[in-house]
Amino acid sequence: MARIAVVGAGPAGCSAGYHLAKSGHEVTLIDKSAFPRDKVCGDGISLESVQALSTMGIYPQDLRRQLAEYAPIRHFFLGVSNQISHSEATTLEAYCIPRVFFDQFLYDKALSAGCLPLVQLVHKHTPQLQHLSETFDYLIDARGVYAGQVTAIAIRAYWTLRRQERLELDLTEAQIHFDRHLGATGYGWIFPVSTQGEYVKFNVGLGVWLDDRPKTTINVIRLFEQFIRSNRQACHLLSKAVHRDIPQVYPLATAQKGNRVSERNILKIGDAANLTDPLTGEGIANAILSGLYVSQAINMSANPAAAAKNWQYLYQSRFEADLRAGLKIKAFRRFSLMNTVLIWLMKQNPRVARQISHAVAGLVPYHEVFASLKY
Repeated sequence: MARIAVVGAGPAGCSAGYHLAKSGHEVTLIDKSAFPRDKVCGDGISLESVQALSTMGIYPQDLRRQLAEYAPIRHFFLGVSNQISHSEATTLEAYCIPRVFFDQFLYDKALSAGCLPLVQLVHKHTPQLQHLSETFDYLIDARGVYAGQVTAIAIRAYWTLRRQERLELDLTEAQIHFDRHLGATGYGWIFPVSTQGEYVKFNVGLGVWLDDRPKTTINVIRLFEQFIRSNRQACHLLSKAVHRDIPQVYPLATAQKGNRVSERNILKIGDAANLTDPLTGEGIANAILSGLYVSQAINMSANPAAAAKNWQYLYQSRFEADLRAGLKIKAFRRFSLMNTVLIWLMKQNPRVARQISHAVAGLVPYHEVFASLKY
């Protein structure tokens, strides 16, 4: 069995560590911070992510029972700010969980499988990675966005309200608002993340893609403030808030064409491999699955060179078709009024509404969306 270092203990690293340790390998799970530690993001666990987590033996009832903050999601809302919107119910339940709790849960799961923890900062530059790659048989690079290529910028804030101030629908609905101020492919969101007590918490934020505008012109804090002032739902939510956290900005490494994810015995997964959804910015599902598939690449290979080839093949066969389809849809949305037309179609046709909502939730792959609408 191999000696393996997994650098980064987010969802991708914990998934890889879990599966490799379960396979009998000696796995050292390295992270720059001790747990619990926060990760700035939207906190949504999509339907695709729910399915991916089952490969680690993690199910919604486990998270609901064991985590302090949790919000089930039974409705998906798409809207163009203050113009047109559609809310679609789903019989399958997604959820939102603050990452400080979610990542701790995954980390504990990886340690229980046999991973050895190590707190160590591994810089972006290569000397440390080179040393680790020489020390271990395999190095799994799961350092997240800073090891990938930044393609988007987002911002998130937590708002707390009294439960009685919100309708029950608000507490189970994930809202996405397209907004012209955020570019053709940017959007704002309002997600409930803790709904079990007298006070409820919402994650409010937005994401903008760098190819919509020059990076030097993006002031994401100013865009966030503008979105809050101009969007009716966000403005109303703010008026009821009893506490607001300071907004935090973070980068995203979304999908790119023709990505290389392996070099010698160094294998990239998760955000380090630019596996984040190019439309929604959701990265957990592909992170979890990349950890599973990279473990399969190692287990089916006689040596690191073969594992590198097998991981590149699995990346291309398991992820690339859907990522390319997402990039095509993203390019299509650049045409004026496409977001409005999309939601208008959802309001007119229940089948279209269901398929698009399921695609946004990760249940229907992007490359199957248009084909599925024919039947």
